[in-house]
Amino acid sequence: MSYGWKISTPKAEGMNEEILNNIDDYIKQKHYRLINSVLVIKNEKIIFEHYYNKFNANSRNNIKSIWKSILSITLGICIDKGIIKSIDEHISKYLKEFNQGEHPYHKAITIRDLLTMSSGIYWDGGVHYHCPMMMQMMRSGNWISHISDIAMENYPGNKFQYKEWDVILLSAIISNAAGKTAYEICNEFLYKPLEITSGIWSQSADNVSYTVMKGEENSDLSARDLAKIGLLFLNNGVFQGKRIVSENYVKQAIFPSTASSGYGYLWWLFDGGYACRGYGGQEVNVYPEEQLIIVIQATPSPQSKSYGDIAEQILMAIN
Repeated sequence: MSYGWKISTPKAEGMNEEILNNIDDYIKQKHYRLINSVLVIKNEKIIFEHYYNKFNANSRNNIKSIWKSILSITLGICIDKGIIKSIDEHISKYLKEFNQGEHPYHKAITIRDLLTMSSGIYWDGGVHYHCPMMMQMMRSGNWISHISDIAMENYPGNKFQYKEWDVILLSAIISNAAGKTAYEICNEFLYKPLEITSGIWSQSADNVSYTVMKGEENSDLSARDLAKIGLLFLNNGVFQGKRIVSENYVKQAIFPSTASSGYGYLWWLFDGGYACRGYGGQEVNVYPEEQLIIVIQATPSPQSKSYGDIAEQILMAIN
């Protein structure tokens, strides 16, 4: 039985209908020409769904680094299923390149450090986060070996720094532990139960599933797909009455890490909620007390625009 969204009105769900109806005018006034979709879910019902630039409910938009939050859920599923024992295991157990004594800090890095972006490995994202270090890695024959040769800047677990290395290593760990790619685990235990269709994430020569920078078109999801991810966490890991990921993992994922008060396990945290976010304005904002989910999708630009003010306008509609 396929999932069907219930449709309601802002007024019926206790929100100011006039403010929501003015969102289109606000987007036009701000000249936000790259916005493709704005979707608002209240009490598990769609109360606002507008598309732009010839997009519609079936259109798919690149999710960029929202993929990181999805990878976090995939890791949580691996923990639940015993594929990986604990997030406090050292990554050297799964990645031989970090078990060869190349740096004294290598054996101290844990899976938790990867989830909280605090591995301590040096990273420079470049101008507008264009990631020149990623280009160097992609030219190498072995991504994990390349990362293991990069200098350690901080002791693991001590300092938050948003970077690509940590999710690449996490994807490799899932693959090595499961004997399947991270995409295969995600597709089987997350996407299929949520009735989400996605292209196969591209893979490196050393079998690392990854979606940012390479093969990005394969991580295109619809606004409604992204709303399901938000709804899964809003319902503590349950979707349509079925447990997808443990409540314990969900609560840990949206709890501030010791490295950053604004970041959990590859989820962004803010007063009153949490979010998946990606380059160029991709957002899934969840507000638990209001039972509210706001999805924004846009075509990324070189300047990496963000549209958090649209969510703020929508929040003004809460009575």
